[in-house]
Amino acid sequence: MDFRVPPPEVVPIGLRAMRAVAESDGPLDAAEREMLSAAQRVFGTQIDIDTLPPITPAETAAALSDPQLRWQLAHGLIVMALSDGRPKKAEAECVRAFAEALEVPLQDISTLEKLADEHFVLARLDIARRFAGREQMVADVREKGVGWLARSLSTIAGLREDPELAAPYRALEASPVGSLGRAYFDFVRGNGFTFVGEKHGSPEPLVVHDLSHILSGYGTDPIGEIQVLSFQAGYRKRNPFTYVLFALFQFQLDLRMSPLAPSSEGTFDPEKMMIALQRGAAMDRDLTDAWDWWPVMDRPLEEVRRDFGIPPL
Repeated sequence: MDFRVPPPEVVPIGLRAMRAVAESDGPLDAAEREMLSAAQRVFGTQIDIDTLPPITPAETAAALSDPQLRWQLAHGLIVMALSDGRPKKAEAECVRAFAEALEVPLQDISTLEKLADEHFVLARLDIARRFAGREQMVADVREKGVGWLARSLSTIAGLREDPELAAPYRALEASPVGSLGRAYFDFVRGNGFTFVGEKHGSPEPLVVHDLSHILSGYGTDPIGEIQVLSFQAGYRKRNPFTYVLFALFQFQLDLRMSPLAPSSEGTFDPEKMMIALQRGAAMDRDLTDAWDWWPVMDRPLEEVRRDFGIPPL
C-alpha cells in the first residue's frame, strides 16, 4: 500500500469528509471524535473539529486531485464508518457518495454496504475471496493436487500429523539466538501454538502472518492483531485494504473471520492502526507475494528488519 501523509492544506478536506460520514447517522460520538483526533496526531495537525464547515462529495473531489490520496481518503471513510461499531445504512450511503465522486473503485464500499444491510455472510465472503491466504491455498492446490489439500485439512483438524512437513520448523530451535528463526520458534512455542504439520497446526501460508508478528513486534492480543494485520495491509500490494477489513470484522465488530484467532468487540485503536499501516508501507517488499522465508531464518532479526526497511517501533 502506498500510504501517504497528505500535505497540511489537504488534511482539513479529509477531516471534513470523515466528519460528514460520522454525522450522517447522528451527532459525533466519542469513538468518532477519537478517530478524527487520531488522524490529526498521525498527520500532524491540530484543528478544532467543531469549527470545520460541512463539505459535499463534489467539493471534496474538486479539492483532491491525487489518485492515491483519493483512494486513501475513501478507505479512511470506511474505517470511520466502522470506528464506533457496525455501520448504519446512512453511513454506507454517505461513503459511497464520496467514493463515487472521488472515482475510487467500489469493491470495499460494497462490503461495507453488505455489512450495513446485515448481510454478514456475504460481507465475510467478500473478504475471504480477496484474502492472500486463500490465494496461496488455491495456488498450492493447483500445484500439489487435491490430495495435498486433504492431508493439510486433516492436519489442521488434528486428525493426523505430517512429521516431514513439521521437521524444519521444529529444527528452528537450534537456530542462533537472536535470529528470525529462533524468534519464530520461541513465538510459536511461547504462545502455545503448533507448527505447520503438527496436529492442529495452521496452514503453511499463514506462516507469513506469524513472521509478520515477529518482524513488526506486535503482540497477539486483539489490539496487537489489528496492528499486525494493518502492518500487512501496509506492505501488501494487491487488495491491501482486505487486511484492514479482516482486522476490524474480527476484533472491532465481533464478526468472526478466523476460528484460529479470538474475536472481540470494541478494541479498535485508530492511531495504532494508522502507525502500523505506515510501518508496513515503508517496507520494500510484499511478504504475501510468494516470499520464501527460509533463506533469512538464520539471520539476526534486527538485520532482517533493517534490510526489509521496517521502521522501529
